Amino acid sequence: MSQNPNDTGVWRPPAAEPSWFTPAPRLPRPDARVWPPPAPEQEEPRGSSTVPMPAVQDGQAPGRRTWPPPPPVPAASPSPAPAASPSPGPAASPFPGEASAERAASAPAPAPPMSLSSSPSAAPPAPTAPPPADRAASAAAPSGRRRMPRPAKIGLQLLGAVALTAALLGVKGYDELTRFERDNPAAQVRHVASGQAADLADARWRLLKIAPMAQQPDNLAPGTVMLQIDLEGTALNQDGTRFTTTPPYYYTGDAAGRTWMALSWKAPERLTPGVPGRFTLISSVPKDVAGQVELLLWPNSYVGEREWGPALRFAR
Repeated sequence: MSQNPNDTGVWRPPAAEPSWFTPAPRLPRPDARVWPPPAPEQEEPRGSSTVPMPAVQDGQAPGRRTWPPPPPVPAASPSPAPAASPSPGPAASPFPGEASAERAASAPAPAPPMSLSSSPSAAPPAPTAPPPADRAASAAAPSGRRRMPRPAKIGLQLLGAVALTAALLGVKGYDELTRFERDNPAAQVRHVASGQAADLADARWRLLKIAPMAQQPDNLAPGTVMLQIDLEGTALNQDGTRFTTTPPYYYTGDAAGRTWMALSWKAPERLTPGVPGRFTLISSVPKDVAGQVELLLWPNSYVGEREWGPALRFAR
């Protein structure tokens, strides 16, 4: 059943009631071939391609000249001909043309010209192997490099391993020592003369006096005395005001190296930079060294217990 090209599938009102929205008849596209049906596609004839391709003719392809041209084949040298016995030359012809014809007939024919496209390439000569006697002589001849004996080689390897291990241990030990010295600095005790002041940890310190307490405690060990130590501290900056809450670490010691702990008894409630404050300490020492002990001052208890870093020792 053929389809009506004007049938668009839209409902058409009756002819008596025309409508403005009635679609116009659908026309076929100008490039659409309706009838007769198109013929099947055929293979394009030879030579109809628009791609720029080199033309190939039927038959064998023409020969090409190679470049660079192959080297000419060396002509074989002719072997020398045996000496011929002298023979009397031909009798001189009274006619010059006959003599020229005879010379041309006796001359050798020239070689035909060699074409570059048809001349075979000269093959390189094959390498010749040395005779068996030369090979045996070269194998028997000693080489210039002498091999090291196996025991000597093993000994050198062991020596190198030991040296490398020793160097590695030395570097590791030096690294550990450097780290220990950095984390645990040696004590740097500075001696302060009597009545003089010295700076330590953002503050300036001066020893006022060391004397036995006027009223000794009742629970002292026999042969000991309680000393009262007055120390003046002046904060140099805002960081130096911390010693009211975290006081320094104190020791008392004699000339023999013995030390006794000193405790903070009284401390100022507040430190102001540039304004001196008074610290009162107490320390229990033997009576025989009560007049000899000196005060040692560390910035805090951590370094004081380990005796690291800078410190002050006040003379009496």
